[in-house]
Amino acid sequence: MTSNENQVPENPSTEEEEQTPGNKTFRIVCMTFCLAVTVLFLWVWHHQTQFNDHYRKATFLMRNGEAEQAIEAYQKAIKNKTRTIFFTKEPSVYNNLGQAYLYAEEYAEAIANFEKVIEMAPDIVEGYINLTTAYLRQNLPADARTSCLRALQTFPKTDLLHYNLACAYALEGESQKAIDSLTEAVNLNPELKTFAQQENALKGVVSELP
Repeated sequence: MTSNENQVPENPSTEEEEQTPGNKTFRIVCMTFCLAVTVLFLWVWHHQTQFNDHYRKATFLMRNGEAEQAIEAYQKAIKNKTRTIFFTKEPSVYNNLGQAYLYAEEYAEAIANFEKVIEMAPDIVEGYINLTTAYLRQNLPADARTSCLRALQTFPKTDLLHYNLACAYALEGESQKAIDSLTEAVNLNPELKTFAQQENALKGVVSELP
């Protein structure tokens, strides 16, 4: 007696779906995008690393009093920073470059860099202090006075701005205004009285302090 077995037909082998032109285009676009992002990341990373290296070198040189070499290193740092595309703002390096120019007695360049600091970071007082100091070093008391008065509208309790304003007034022959500004500076920071005693412009003013 034979059994009647149900024959199960074999499943036909599935064929791989052919890629449509749309799928191929999508894959090419994705690969191109990933490659572009990778290249961009490497570009930014390289120049940020170069910026860090030159910045550290410049800072070291300034600590050793080598202003001219520090200026060159800071300039290289800035050049690399401008190539980081998304992270180009770094007011501290312009501030330090301005300090290096100030140390080297290149006052016009110092002023230009401190103005750049103020442009990039108007809410940071150091740029204004250094700018007014550069004006005083260049014997431009009127510019120092104007910048101090403008900055004090935003930073009224900044001792060094009052101090620089006192210097500007003294150089302009405004003795009483110099006394008033120096008094305000010393009230905010008593240590500034010692500095004023050594400041040529203020030697005749310190004795008049209340």
